[in-house]
Amino acid sequence: EAEGRYATPEEQEVLAQYVGWGGLADAFEPNKDGWKEEYAALKGVLTDAEYAAARASTLTAFYTPPVVIQTMVAALGNMGFSGGNLLEPACGTGRFFGMLPSNMSSAKLYGVELDSVSGRIAQLLYPQARIEVTGYEQAELPDQFFDAAVGNVPFGAFSVADRRYDAQHFLIHDYFFARTLDKLRPGGVLAFITAKGTMDKENPSVRRYIAQRAELIGAIR
Repeated sequence: EAEGRYATPEEQEVLAQYVGWGGLADAFEPNKDGWKEEYAALKGVLTDAEYAAARASTLTAFYTPPVVIQTMVAALGNMGFSGGNLLEPACGTGRFFGMLPSNMSSAKLYGVELDSVSGRIAQLLYPQARIEVTGYEQAELPDQFFDAAVGNVPFGAFSVADRRYDAQHFLIHDYFFARTLDKLRPGGVLAFITAKGTMDKENPSVRRYIAQRAELIGAIR
């Protein structure tokens, strides 16, 4: 970034190893035994804004195993997706983009990532993609534009402020489903990893909302 250039292939190999801070909250605690060196290193290398975003991401930024990504991408292919506009609305460093097979190389890639470190790494790894480093609710994405959406959405017991959906009181993972459905073209495919909270909620209102707008093609628990 400082030199205003793309990452070299060697630098991309290093950047691609970054998997985020999910489950590593201890690294952000100044007095945690066994983590003081990591805490000091993070405070030294990140700006205040980057540090705050990284710390917040410990609740939601979880690495997706390659076998899961490959299986989901293969399923998209089986459903007929081979090109067109592909959205990953919580893209992290773009792991799903990196595992697209050659027969999907013509796809136009769009990503959104809240954490600035992860999002900027994704921009360096996939310069051909349009990746916005912002909250999903702030991303400028047209409705009925995407042929497919894929990814591992954030989940948690908190909501996102978006006037278009505020009346529904969605938790964050349900919000990602609802907003993404509006971004898909008729016949588009949404393939997401989510928590059991989506399917196991005692209150059926979210499932009813989704079912009124999409058909369930399949699911794996």
